[in-house]
Amino acid sequence: VGREVTAAEVMQEVVKDKSFYETSGGGMTLSGGEPMIQATFAKELLQAAKAEGIHTCLDTCGQVPFSVYDAVLPMVDLFLYDVKEMDSARHEEYTGVGNELILENLQKLDSAGARIAIRCPVVPGLNDRDDHFQAVGKLVRGLSNVEAINVMAYHPYGDSKNQRLGKEVSVDRTEPADAGDVADWIKILADASGVAVSRG
Repeated sequence: VGREVTAAEVMQEVVKDKSFYETSGGGMTLSGGEPMIQATFAKELLQAAKAEGIHTCLDTCGQVPFSVYDAVLPMVDLFLYDVKEMDSARHEEYTGVGNELILENLQKLDSAGARIAIRCPVVPGLNDRDDHFQAVGKLVRGLSNVEAINVMAYHPYGDSKNQRLGKEVSVDRTEPADAGDVADWIKILADASGVAVSRG
């Protein structure tokens, strides 16, 4: 069993690319899984990055108590916030939980003035519905600080890895989403939301 890595050790690696971040406009993104499951560690990393003047992003699914977001708000330059399914019953069917906390946290982040980019994962046969995209757009139109929506179209890149690990591939589709479909989703989202929409 290996030892735990400290935030200071992670930052030693992050700062090696500081000059690149400064010229590219990039920075440090905490992603996962859900980085806020390790809220103390995430906060230490974010504090250290801000002390170094490094731009920070937090990629989150929103399914954690708002108190963990509140604790890092001053240290996060941009929240990358997943909205997987607007219908709560479908959300629970697909993910195991409803979407109430997720949407509540999004509203609270927006009210707190956080900069937000919505990430909209799309899986064919599950949430590739016009009513879903229209509902996401309506949600975004009612918020003040969402700067963009990124459509994250399903791709099969992880299928072979899952098969090697003996995991069942749950999506009955082996090819990426059709480019024409993605363009249609982007148009619906852009028309409904009034913000920039791109393929992520």
